[in-house]
Amino acid sequence: MLGVPTRIVTAQAMSRVAGRVVRPGGDSIVGVANTWVTIHRVAPDSAAPIDSTRTSSTGAYAFTYRRWGSDEAIYFASSSHGGVAYFTPPLAPGTVTGDDAEITVFDTTSHAVPIVIRGRHLIVQRPGDGGARVVTEVYEISNDSSVTRVARSDDAAGAVWSASLPPGATAPGVSEGDIPSQAVRFVSGRALLFAPLPPGIRQLAFHYTLGAGDFPLKIPVERATQVLEVLVEERDARVDGARVREVAPVAVSGRTMRRFLAQDVPANAVLTVQVNAPARPYALWFAAGLTLVIGGVMTWALARTLRRR
Repeated sequence: MLGVPTRIVTAQAMSRVAGRVVRPGGDSIVGVANTWVTIHRVAPDSAAPIDSTRTSSTGAYAFTYRRWGSDEAIYFASSSHGGVAYFTPPLAPGTVTGDDAEITVFDTTSHAVPIVIRGRHLIVQRPGDGGARVVTEVYEISNDSSVTRVARSDDAAGAVWSASLPPGATAPGVSEGDIPSQAVRFVSGRALLFAPLPPGIRQLAFHYTLGAGDFPLKIPVERATQVLEVLVEERDARVDGARVREVAPVAVSGRTMRRFLAQDVPANAVLTVQVNAPARPYALWFAAGLTLVIGGVMTWALARTLRRR
């Protein structure tokens, strides 16, 4: 068609990934023999497996493949163990070996395992029409065991993990994070997680709406939390309790957010957020740049945890 630029995409050079599928075995890491590994391509134009192979007696695998199509395509390898899928990081072009090609799998359990809250972040937005506010909560949940925790059943009692919502919360939903929306349910004032939780840290983000009459907002800290962060935009808001103290503000997408931080918050502490009635309505917003702030705090919390260990 005249006047419409056509993008011509040519096939790229051959790439290769060579790694191992391993799992913890006592005091060492052992290869998983004779298990399937699949290499995938996910892109705006298509998403499908490319090839599959079985691992050797030492857990080794290798693929030689050609990249094609959209330059936004992501390539990665995966393997399943105990009904749970595990993945490599996105594969770089060329040859990938070592840690970036390793797939670590874990045995599973439906029994309780040590789950620690590395970070919890609350973002209180300015009010919209009628004084309603969207509050976003982001948890960094750490499975500190050597097995993947899976749900015992499909009901609330069988959930892998859960968190409470304020009594007046409405329209809850899952925000962008490590946990897919279909793996979280909101039942009887709680966010219930049913996704498998492997060892390490996963980020769960969800949001809900509160009315003007739901403030002052009292947030219980159900479990001990290593880092607690609150971000509010309004200058006259008050944030108290749970050991928080105000620190330097942060700029998020052109807006200045007041920031409150606390460390090593004990269980059963109560956080209070007080805001004044809105003088005029503001549009609801959620800044994409906020993830940079949260990511920074998460990195700090991880570094601090590693130093302790």
